[in-house]
Amino acid sequence: MSSFSDLDMLYDYEKDVSAAAIGYMTIATRVADDNLRNKYFKLSAEVGKVHKTVSELIERSGGIS
Repeated sequence: MSSFSDLDMLYDYEKDVSAAAIGYMTIATRVADDNLRNKYFKLSAEVGKVHKTVSELIERSGGIS
């Protein structure tokens, strides 16, 4: 059985948040509808805020972001 630390889980979450930001931004560049494009840009910006928070938690936990 594997044992994961809080820091391991934060790194995993940080990876997922980064992937989400990339995905939302990519979709935003491919959508023709302006309203929908703006929603994807907003989603990407919100995920960026989450990434910043997670990165700060990683640093406070002794990891390097």
